[in-house]
Amino acid sequence: MKLLLQPLAVRIFHWVMFFAVTYLVITGLYLHDPWGGLSYGLVRKTHSIAGIILMLNLLGQIYYYIVTGKYTEVLFTPRDIANLRSFFRYSLFITENHPNYGRYNPGQKALITTWGLAILLSGLAALPHLLPEYASWLSRPLGGLMGSRIIFYAVTMFFLATIPLHLYLVFTEDPAKLQAMFSGYIQKEPKGLDDGE
Repeated sequence: MKLLLQPLAVRIFHWVMFFAVTYLVITGLYLHDPWGGLSYGLVRKTHSIAGIILMLNLLGQIYYYIVTGKYTEVLFTPRDIANLRSFFRYSLFITENHPNYGRYNPGQKALITTWGLAILLSGLAALPHLLPEYASWLSRPLGGLMGSRIIFYAVTMFFLATIPLHLYLVFTEDPAKLQAMFSGYIQKEPKGLDDGE
């Protein structure tokens, strides 16, 4: 039996974020220390476009989850703290009992929430670079342009450190759920049936 796990909007948000973050990390590292013969100006322009796309994608996600009322499925809340013990016990293979947390486990929700905050922070840090005529007063709360560059670097390192963690959580939760991020559906056996029937 097929069960819709990831609606089309969620899949679009996920893959836009994947490609935008991947492109931003690669081009951001290039802009910091250029190699090869790529046009610096073109890379910088497409880097800015990818950043705008990522920010619009995040705003679209926020709107979607508020309108559908499903924000509790992705937002790490104080009630998720109580589930952390059982989550860590299962994720670290201490226990075989798979707790049912709903669509996402507390670890995935913590990552989704912190990624959203990291994207918002990098969006604020990007404003002085996107609006150079206002750069001096836009960058002042961030510690100047160097402060905004430090934020970009920290956010980049944060994503590079947590993406493998995200993949680990996906595969320890239920690898079959990975297919749902492509097709939207997961194969689910009806309750009460086993292979012998």
